[in-house]
Amino acid sequence: MRYRPLGPRSREIIERIERNSADNYMPYPFVVSRAKGPYLFDPDGNKALDFLSAYSAILTHMHPDVAKAVIYEMEHGSDLVSRALYSERFADFVELLAKITGYERVLPKSDGGSVTDSAIAGLLMHGNKRGISHPEVILTKDYFHGRNWIFASNALFDYEQSHLKRPSAQGIVVVDNTAEAIEAAINKNSVGMFIETHKGEGGPLFSTKEEYMAMRGLARDKGLFFGADEIQTGLGRCGHIMAWQEYGEKARPDFVTLGKALGGGIIPVSALVGSEEFMRIFTPGSDGSTFGGYPIACAAACASLKYIQRENIPQKALELGNYFASLMRGIPNVNIDHRGLLMRVEIEGIRSAKDICLEMLLGEHQPRVFMKHGHYNPEKNVAYTRIAPPPGAMTKVLIREAVEKTIRPVLENMRNRIT
Repeated sequence: MRYRPLGPRSREIIERIERNSADNYMPYPFVVSRAKGPYLFDPDGNKALDFLSAYSAILTHMHPDVAKAVIYEMEHGSDLVSRALYSERFADFVELLAKITGYERVLPKSDGGSVTDSAIAGLLMHGNKRGISHPEVILTKDYFHGRNWIFASNALFDYEQSHLKRPSAQGIVVVDNTAEAIEAAINKNSVGMFIETHKGEGGPLFSTKEEYMAMRGLARDKGLFFGADEIQTGLGRCGHIMAWQEYGEKARPDFVTLGKALGGGIIPVSALVGSEEFMRIFTPGSDGSTFGGYPIACAAACASLKYIQRENIPQKALELGNYFASLMRGIPNVNIDHRGLLMRVEIEGIRSAKDICLEMLLGEHQPRVFMKHGHYNPEKNVAYTRIAPPPGAMTKVLIREAVEKTIRPVLENMRNRIT
């Protein structure tokens, strides 16, 4: 392997991990010993700009308000309180999230996989309540709703993972990402559809207003519930509190899943928010979570939400995303698309952008930049790379420096070598 750890302490830590860890990840050989603002630091004295943001979970590394809220609750409040009791922090959380999103009800969970599982469970329970013996939920191709079995059995948009194919989960119908395909799949068993407003792992792949509104209108016309997964795209990342808001209030889903940035990168927090009509299906015992809604998580979430509002993170992401994209345009054989600070870099004629990303992180260019290679699209013969900097820590100066000194030179040089 050409790209090695940057120093002896990093190498020793990687060796310790590889001796005992399961091989379900293939990390880049950069060890993070601490993080602050936009930067990741390794134990050998190197640093890199974080342009992945833990798949959109990070608004800025170690935000002091979130850290203080967690520490205060740990020192003056409680630790793990069961939802068999009430807590004031939970009251703060559900009240604030309902106000910010405009939804009546909030169901707390601890991570993206668990909250999307609850969303599907809610849809299927609605089907059972309607007397449908085999209720069905419609998903669209190239989705990523987590690695729960019910989703992983279908979401094989990455050709390299084709060997992971599992038996499809009962009640899940996967169709092309069009209103026409969805309409053709609707039958007497259909209860609802669950989409990503923009597909974070599939590219990212971005919907248009016409595409999205056609699906939303179809759900209304057919009497189906319509849900949106905003775990990667929500909470300011794409220029709005929720990405669907780009298309106006008529685009409002019946329910939305939120996560990642909700915990400020310090505590894992997720939530299902929805209308009274959809959420009334959840009754005592129908859903639960040991860590969903516990006081420390709620304190972190409230601090994160207040920070998003106070600093107007959506507007900042919108402006900086437009600036970032403008600097990236014009690179040969490279196409750019984005919503806010979620960007797709599309590189023509290669099957993987991994070496390109490794060169940016571990090569000779400064600043070092960490971004993640994405999937290969065999139909278009392009490899995807995602750029998602932490919006709360980004400035135009940092973006220009990263593009001019590292990203553009590496992309241009690697393209020359490939062609």
